[in-house]
Amino acid sequence: MDTIKNISIIFTSIFFESIPFLLLGSLISSIIETYVSNETIAKIIPKNKILGSIVGVFLGFFLPACDCAVIPVSKRLLKKKVPINVAISFMLASPIINPVVLLSTYNAFYRTNPKIFWFRLLFGIIIALVIGIIMGIIFGKQDVITNNNDDECCHVHHEHHEHKHTLKNDILSICRHTAIDLFEVVKHLMFGALIASMIQVLLPKNILMVFNNNQVLSILVLMVFAYLISLCSTSDSFVGKSLLSIFNECSIIAYLLLGPMIDIKNTFVLLGNYKKSFVITLITLIFVVIFIFSVLVVSLL
Repeated sequence: MDTIKNISIIFTSIFFESIPFLLLGSLISSIIETYVSNETIAKIIPKNKILGSIVGVFLGFFLPACDCAVIPVSKRLLKKKVPINVAISFMLASPIINPVVLLSTYNAFYRTNPKIFWFRLLFGIIIALVIGIIMGIIFGKQDVITNNNDDECCHVHHEHHEHKHTLKNDILSICRHTAIDLFEVVKHLMFGALIASMIQVLLPKNILMVFNNNQVLSILVLMVFAYLISLCSTSDSFVGKSLLSIFNECSIIAYLLLGPMIDIKNTFVLLGNYKKSFVITLITLIFVVIFIFSVLVVSLL
């Protein structure tokens, strides 16, 4: 009974901690759909892949949301014909460099381990750029979004363009898009949150300490741990700080980089919105690139 109770408590915590940010992400996504035309997007985003990805990262700074909230926004950007490299750089950078996460990381590390704060910030930006550019090269102009709810979305989209931009029509349009996006993300989040909560309760804690004396293996262990435990990027800094008594700084940096970019709950949300081949490629790249950068830290510290 205690196990079920603990799983229920953690599931509720993950789910309700994510909901406000998901709502914010869906709301921003809907505002983009209502007010930002494809033509405007085309003018803003540079054609050059590197410059485009830099713009994506820059946009990520202004969205004070966690990792799952950026998924509906990135999907909406792709529907607006934003290049894949821009949308992915935005999606990966925002949960690390937005002001809320920067503040929590600063409070957790800057007084005692300022290097960790700077490595998370700088590597977060660079990794988002690198993966965004690679994904853009691999998938080009392919349609990577799943077709679920397309009929409903197309109906709303068609309805939106039939109406003039009055305050009433705009509010109704935003509400409709927000409801569609939120429902689409929440149903996958619930399953992901359940899996994550079961892992947090059932995973033996001493398993983390098995490889902590080996720098490379400890990086891998904490990357997997970050993926499985599925903490919100606004709170994972303090968990990372508590792990410093067991693990080296390089593995903590790997943990702080991977968690906001991908975890179990986000995997289910991504699979519900993007094609499987796209999601598998993205997750593989995140793990490989973060591992390479984290090993690089060994030579810098």
